[in-house]
Amino acid sequence: MTAYLLDTNVVSELIKATPSPTVAAWLMGEPETWLSVLTIGELRRGAHLLRRRDETRAARLDEWITQLAASYGDRILPVDARVTHAWAALPATRTLPVIDALIAATARVHGLTVATRNVSDFADTSVSVVDPF
Repeated sequence: MTAYLLDTNVVSELIKATPSPTVAAWLMGEPETWLSVLTIGELRRGAHLLRRRDETRAARLDEWITQLAASYGDRILPVDARVTHAWAALPATRTLPVIDALIAATARVHGLTVATRNVSDFADTSVSVVDPF
């Protein structure tokens, strides 16, 4: 069975007022899913930036992120020495944002498929990618 590393754009879809029914159905199919600590970081950064405009929404987002992290528990993968070695070895065919490259390296190390809306971002990484949108 394929296991998936969820990119931030897939996770973010879950908190939208009207999430994509396609993504919701895909996740309801109960695939084995994992998160990168970087995804949690990107979500926290979004909440921090939102706080400047809307404290109430930022507090709700923070609470949701806390619940998400608790529900994933040990299925939140770190950026460790193995991941940094895989990151360094990624093909250098084009410049890839560091967070995307580290997510690709995390997927490679753990034998996961990246689930993302931005399939083209991972095109030259040689990791398996699926678009649940």
